[in-house]
Amino acid sequence: MTQFPTLIDQVATAVLAPVAATENPHHRAILDVFTEVQDLDRQLGALSGDKLPDGVSAAEQLEKLTDVLVERMAAGAELNVLLSTSCCCAAAPEGDDEDDAQDVPDEAEDEDADFLSCPSRPKTIVHACLDVFDVVGDPDTMASADLVLCLRDLPGDAEGRWPYADLTQVRLAQLLAPYGVRTRDTTGHDGRRYKAYRRTDLLDARAGCSC
Repeated sequence: MTQFPTLIDQVATAVLAPVAATENPHHRAILDVFTEVQDLDRQLGALSGDKLPDGVSAAEQLEKLTDVLVERMAAGAELNVLLSTSCCCAAAPEGDDEDDAQDVPDEAEDEDADFLSCPSRPKTIVHACLDVFDVVGDPDTMASADLVLCLRDLPGDAEGRWPYADLTQVRLAQLLAPYGVRTRDTTGHDGRRYKAYRRTDLLDARAGCSC
């Protein structure tokens, strides 16, 4: 069931016990990214303070601020793509007869196929990312910055929008969002958190491609 991630809504759900409804994955993705944008905005506000935290140099603070700013830009771009992408799960208007209601799933399936199908180009950004994962030994995750760095070595254009050589983390997020692929918060061996792409997400996206 789709639920807004706030305490008051969780309590309302428990008390009112509404009829369970199937969660819309597209709506959930929008909600998750919007929540992430809000969290990153709070982090930016905290890092932009006049006073440095104890034991943190100005250079370290600037590096953290830059990392969060890049993540915020990527999340904002991803949210814009999700908001501008049509949803494949629209409900039938009230008052329609039974025949019209039965037509809705077919239309939804067609839109879903269009959403997940590959463009007419022989190789999508999903395939390119998986090729990079393969070259570096098929790790479970790969940092967004590292993936972009590798993709820049590829010839040609990414999805016909930008040359691979001109890719950025923000642009990569925009290209992958229509396929349902987004970055995940990951903690490195040094304890630092960074944005990374999961190989399983890319494989799931490729499985939905028609090419």
